[in-house]
Amino acid sequence: MNCNASWSLASSWQASSRANSVAPMLTQLNSRRLAVATRQWILFPLLAATISVMAGCSSTANIQNPPAPAATPVAIAFQPLPPASVLVNATSSFTAVISNDPSNSGVDWSVQCQNPGNCGTLSAPHTPSGQATMYTPPSTLTGNNQPVTILAFATADHTKNVVAGLVVTAFGGNLKGTYVLQAQGLDSSLNPYQFAGVIVLDGNGGVSSGEQTVNFFDPNPNVGAFISKPDVVTGGSYFLGPDGRGTININTNDADLGTNGTEMFSFVFLSSSQTLITALPTSTLSVSATGTMDLQSSTVATPSAGYTFVVSGTDFASGLPTAFGGILNIDSPNNISGPGSVTDQNFDGTLTIGVTITGTISNPDSFGAVTLNLAVPDFPSTTSYQFTGYIVDAIHIKLIESDNPFGTGGVGSTAGLAIGQGSATGTFGGNTSFSGTYVFGVLGQDLSASSPSSLTSVGVFTADGSGDLANGLTDTLLQANGAQGTAGSQISAAFGGSYIVGTHPGTGRVRSIFSDFLPSPIDGFHPQFFFYLAGNGNPALVLASGDANYTFLGAGIAYPQAAAPLTFSGTYGFSIFQQNGSENEGTGPMTANSSSGTLSGSADINVGASSTSFDNLFTGTFAVPGSNGSFAGAFTGQAFEFSPFAADYYIVDPGHGFFVETDLVNPNSASGVVSFGYYAARTPVCVGCP
Repeated sequence: MNCNASWSLASSWQASSRANSVAPMLTQLNSRRLAVATRQWILFPLLAATISVMAGCSSTANIQNPPAPAATPVAIAFQPLPPASVLVNATSSFTAVISNDPSNSGVDWSVQCQNPGNCGTLSAPHTPSGQATMYTPPSTLTGNNQPVTILAFATADHTKNVVAGLVVTAFGGNLKGTYVLQAQGLDSSLNPYQFAGVIVLDGNGGVSSGEQTVNFFDPNPNVGAFISKPDVVTGGSYFLGPDGRGTININTNDADLGTNGTEMFSFVFLSSSQTLITALPTSTLSVSATGTMDLQSSTVATPSAGYTFVVSGTDFASGLPTAFGGILNIDSPNNISGPGSVTDQNFDGTLTIGVTITGTISNPDSFGAVTLNLAVPDFPSTTSYQFTGYIVDAIHIKLIESDNPFGTGGVGSTAGLAIGQGSATGTFGGNTSFSGTYVFGVLGQDLSASSPSSLTSVGVFTADGSGDLANGLTDTLLQANGAQGTAGSQISAAFGGSYIVGTHPGTGRVRSIFSDFLPSPIDGFHPQFFFYLAGNGNPALVLASGDANYTFLGAGIAYPQAAAPLTFSGTYGFSIFQQNGSENEGTGPMTANSSSGTLSGSADINVGASSTSFDNLFTGTFAVPGSNGSFAGAFTGQAFEFSPFAADYYIVDPGHGFFVETDLVNPNSASGVVSFGYYAARTPVCVGCP
């Protein structure tokens, strides 16, 4: 008998028998017992027939069983769906679930971006199925955002994977608009470096346009000289991190100014209107300089009426340091007249005072830049100057000398600030025009030293409106002066003095003599300070000059001091300059805890105009401020060239002030370093940000 046939026959019989049996059964269901008995009876012949058929098959029978179901492939999916973006100071969780993996091998993770090495990190490169890995973004970005790809692979089969696109976002939206930048410092060979310009920030990490002027020693073999270069800003980027620190890249077509034409700055955010900046070295120009970036007014007009000004730097013809300041009276459109315009100069220790100055000023260009051509026939050095002025608002103009565009010897390399007198122009009629308490900060050159920026002078005094100065206190440090028989000189003392307003009636020019120092410096100390008053509550600009024993020149600013209480507490941004044969400059955030008298913070430092060190931590201590807003403190940490160092603070108001290093000639810990700092209150970039 053929087994296949028999199986078919048996199957047919079973089907027929089942059909024949079921019909009568359905008609005879009189009770539940009868139905059960009938079904049991039917099973016996079916089973017997099946056994009978199977018994006739040999051992070589080919029985065809149904095929096994196909294996289900490994699968992977994000659960839950990943986020589309994450802030640079936040973290984000990613979870993937594996299906159909009998080995339970889990998930392998990786992160990729177009900036390898700065893509961020994952807390775990491998996780079990359903367990999260945490993504931490990079601490800095090139611009305001950076796309990142998170990949999850099934460990058992890497061909099964899922991809999440993520955008890391910073806080560039806090800076949007047109900003005026200015910075002054040195290159690595101690040549002067000055920068001023305008850039437009788009609020999303991009620099869209701008213009600038840079004074520097151009090492290009075709130049090899000091030069003043105007350039168009073609683009760039900026980044603002959660702690208020950030960077700016400015693109030009000038390869002499930066890496492939890109200049770099670090900054600390104070508000949407101002940051403190540091110029950073590049592959073609090693520089170190500090300054500010200020939001430009939406309305820029040709300056008019009176402006105080002060500039400092180097005279090219002689290679000597110079500083000068005064009043510019813009008394008709584009004209700077002699009446009401006066200037003073310290030219390497030679003081020329009360000189008439004339000139012209252009209308502003599309970026708010004006050109000033000034004639000063009685100066002993150069008698004519050209400046580019970048207008910030109706009061402030950033100045940079721009009369040496071809590196042919030109006039000089100086830069500074002008402040408008507005409605106060011509009203400073006598000594009563100068009254109240002022806090001043001056940076300049000890003329017994070859290095620029080797003088620091900070102090506070009260002008009584009658020609006398009282309640003065200063820390003035000359890095190389030997008048005190030490390597450097330091005058930390109380002082008085006298002043005269009105050599040129109404201009607001003040000539003062500091005297009666206590303790008295060796050989006496009688410096002259010229204050150029702006009125309307604005600060005065300062030109400083030493005496025969303590020769120096300097330029700075004097702020009217606020009324008590004068406090130091909260979050600040600061900039610092340090000189010890090489120059270090930097910016950063700091927090002052008045309850404990302690400081903490971090700084991005330009070291010796040759390299930049980011995120350097520091701490400090400080005493309770005195009634005059002065108090002692100390800094320690890797942010500073010499650490720890002692410092004195001078408060202008609870929002800002100066500090100056005070251990230059300390017999127990002489440092040889002069340091000068400025601090100002800052606004955190986000709710919950430090």
